Amino acid sequence: MSDEAQTRPTLDTIMERILEIRDEMRAGFAATEQRFEKVEKHLERVENRLEQIDTRMDRIESMVNTTRGEMLALRADFRDLRTEFNEFRSQFKQPA
Repeated sequence: MSDEAQTRPTLDTIMERILEIRDEMRAGFAATEQRFEKVEKHLERVENRLEQIDTRMDRIESMVNTTRGEMLALRADFRDLRTEFNEFRSQFKQPA
């Protein structure tokens, strides 16, 4: 037998195995790509949700700042009212 006749079956077996490995790798890459696509879609949903939360937080912050300003104005008004009331009341106090 010639060397080529002896090595041919071995080369064919090696080539078949290489092709099998290639097919397995392609299948694995395809599965990985599908998983990445799922992860990307999930991340998009998370990003959208975070944007909604950020918008809501901005609204809440604005409302809190407005409410704080109103509260401080009410405190000032109450302080002025108390001062006026004390002045008014002192007009009716009888000397001791």
